[in-house]
Amino acid sequence: MTRPLLVLLTLAACFLLAACAVHREFDELAWRELALSRDRSLLYAPHHDENGYFNPWLPSVERQGSVWDMRLSERIQAPEIDETKYGAVENGYEYLATGADTLSFAGHTTFIIQMNGSTIITDPYFSGMALIIPDEVKRPFDFEKVPERPVVLISHNHYDHLDEYSVKNLIKRKAIFIVPLGLKAFFTELGATEVHELDWWQEVVLNEVKYTLLPAQHWSRRIGQPANSTLWGAFMIEGRQKIFFSGDTGYFVGFKEFGERFPGIDYALLGAGAYEPRWFMYYAHMNAEEFFLAASDLGAKVSIPMHFGVIALGKEPVLYSPYEIDKRMDKHMGENPAHKVRIMRVGEYLTLGDGR
Repeated sequence: MTRPLLVLLTLAACFLLAACAVHREFDELAWRELALSRDRSLLYAPHHDENGYFNPWLPSVERQGSVWDMRLSERIQAPEIDETKYGAVENGYEYLATGADTLSFAGHTTFIIQMNGSTIITDPYFSGMALIIPDEVKRPFDFEKVPERPVVLISHNHYDHLDEYSVKNLIKRKAIFIVPLGLKAFFTELGATEVHELDWWQEVVLNEVKYTLLPAQHWSRRIGQPANSTLWGAFMIEGRQKIFFSGDTGYFVGFKEFGERFPGIDYALLGAGAYEPRWFMYYAHMNAEEFFLAASDLGAKVSIPMHFGVIALGKEPVLYSPYEIDKRMDKHMGENPAHKVRIMRVGEYLTLGDGR
């Protein structure tokens, strides 16, 4: 095949795909009404049967299309987003050696928390690729900067949250892992020596910090693991500060329950990314508007968005989420002036307890 013919065929294929691009309307208000109509007592109900784990308050939803439809769907036509305002900043993490109480946003859903003498890492993802999807933003990370025996929290088994490369490197730092049901063997087979496997509402205390696995509205699947054969969840971290980490979740009645059961949350780390197209993502990922709803339900003093800035898993740009949240800030903060939203850039960190 000649080069000109190959170019023509490639262009024709692109035009065909563009012509077939999927666009579907989605009723956000109807979805919110459904989400908030669920019985909160089902957050405590059995959530495993012969088919695996499930969310008993809203076990399944019927999407309007397939993964292939989602991939062919239209990308968000976003205005030019100011990378100097929202883009990543360099961080060598030297301050981790000081042991000061800090919260670092390492990108996507990875935070490094230092509190009560512990180093706590959420969903460490540093490999640069989630299965076959590469990062758009590179973040060099030196695992030697992590103090020994960090506590590593894993929310579920998706590749952008359970990253084998990062796990192996943290095992070299003698990491302690806290994981949902069904995942312990994955870590012990890689050489981890201390793994705490929890069901929803179960807790473990390490170095005067209490970790509670909480329900989340999501699902699980990994090559070699059937769909929903392992559990998923969020975490409440209680030490000198009370920190909520949502993992991956859609908007659901759990946030109201957590806000009442754990009053006085200092920081809420909330997913707000990979939410387009809405007709496909609505059940499992929150958008910018739902970020504010969840923050209000939790009643946290400071809420911080995550699940953005590194890898494009949805049809929006990687910096679209903080841009959209920023646009809504005046409206929502006017409704709840006691609450603060802090948008952190990838690589940024703050001192816990400051800025409130």
